[in-house]
This record gives sequence, C-alpha cells and structure tokens, in this order.
Amino acid sequence: MAASENTDGSALTDLAGYNIYYGSSTAAMTTKISIKTVGVQDYVISELASGNWYFALTAVNSAGMESVASNTVETTL
Repeated sequence: MAASENTDGSALTDLAGYNIYYGSSTAAMTTKISIKTVGVQDYVISELASGNWYFALTAVNSAGMESVASNTVETTL
C-alpha cells in the first residue's frame, strides 16, 4: 500500500517516489534503487547472490526530501 500520510499525521500530497536500500548486512545497505513512479508497489531485484539480504524503503516527496527508513526486513536466498 502506498504511503498516504506524513509522520505528523497530515495528508501526504506530494509523494514523488520511493528509494529501496539493500545490502548483505544492516550495516552495509549501500545499494539504492530510486523508483520515480508513485503507483509502483512491486519491484523485483534480480541476480542477488545466495545468502542473507536486508532491505528498507523510504518515501521521497516532490522536493526530493526523503522520509525516515521503514523497518528493515531480512530474507535468505
């Protein structure tokens, strides 16, 4: 589900996209994918090596300001 409100509870009216951060540890989530289409809610990252991977997401507004990161999620391939 796309973000619909700011952290203060006010309506989010200027969402411009998302950033996905990921890496092989929580301290190394240095790869960033920028998604500049608000309607995109699925994204496939291909060619990841076997092992543990960690991901977090931020929202970006039309001024380029980035939200705090979501909770980090982990998956094992």
